[in-house]
Amino acid sequence: MFFGKRFAFVSSVAVLALASSAVAASSGCSSSSTSDPGTGDAGADTSIAAGAAKQKGRIIDGVDKFGVAGATVTIAGKTAVTKEDGTYEIEIPRDVPYRMSVTEAEHWKLNEQEWIFKKDLFDRTDTSLLSISIGNLLVSFIGTRDMAKGVLLVKVNPLPPCDSEQGTKVALETPGASKVTYFASGRPDKAATSATKDEAFSALISDVDVGVPLKVVVDSPSCAQMPFPVDYQDVTYTGGQQVEAGMTVSYIRTFIGPKK
Repeated sequence: MFFGKRFAFVSSVAVLALASSAVAASSGCSSSSTSDPGTGDAGADTSIAAGAAKQKGRIIDGVDKFGVAGATVTIAGKTAVTKEDGTYEIEIPRDVPYRMSVTEAEHWKLNEQEWIFKKDLFDRTDTSLLSISIGNLLVSFIGTRDMAKGVLLVKVNPLPPCDSEQGTKVALETPGASKVTYFASGRPDKAATSATKDEAFSALISDVDVGVPLKVVVDSPSCAQMPFPVDYQDVTYTGGQQVEAGMTVSYIRTFIGPKK
C-alpha cells in the first residue's frame, strides 16, 4: 500500500532519538570518553575538550534506511560531516543545553529540540532525515502552507502512571496563525481531532512563527502535562525549540504522566 511504504519512515524516525518511537527512542550511552579506533573521520582530531562529551551516531534516509553521506551535523557551533555510511562523531557540551541540526542537499533540514546530556559518550544511533519528496508529501496532507513559516512535529509521550496519549489535544501557547493536524494511520489526517495512541508522531503544526521560542501545550483527557525539564532516555529535555522557514522540520517531544 502506498501510505504503508511511504510512511515507513515514521517508525524509524525514532528524534526524527528525536524519546519518541520515531526519533530518539534507541539512544544509548557509555561512561567512557575514549575514542573508538576507526570511528572518526580520517585524520580528524577525536580528542574531547575538558568539560565536554562526545556524540556519535548515523544519519539515515527515513524511508530507504541507507546511510546519508555528506550530511552536516551541527551542535553548539561545532560541525561534523557524515562519512559514506552516514556515521559521524562530534564534540558536544556536557551539563548545558544544546540543540542539534542536520542538513543535506537532497533532504529536509532537521532541527532537534534542546536537551542536556550529562555523561561522557552519547551514542545517538540512527537519526532519520526526510527526503525532499517525502517531506513535501508529508506537508501535502495539510493543504496549503505558508513557506515563510515553519513546520513543527510533536510527539506526546505518556509516562507512568499514564499509559496512553489517546485523545490528547495539542496547541502552541501562542498559536498565531498556526494550524494543527493530527496523525492517524501513519500520516497527517485533517479529519482527526486529537492524538491517536501509538502513532510515531502525534501532530504536525504548520504555519508556525519562525525564530521565536515555542511552548507546546497538551491537554489529555486523563493525564496531566509534565512541566519541563523532563529526564527521559539518558537526556534532560528542556522544552526549548523553534522553527525555520522553508524545507525544514523541527521536532519536539512533550510528556504526560500524572493522572488527573
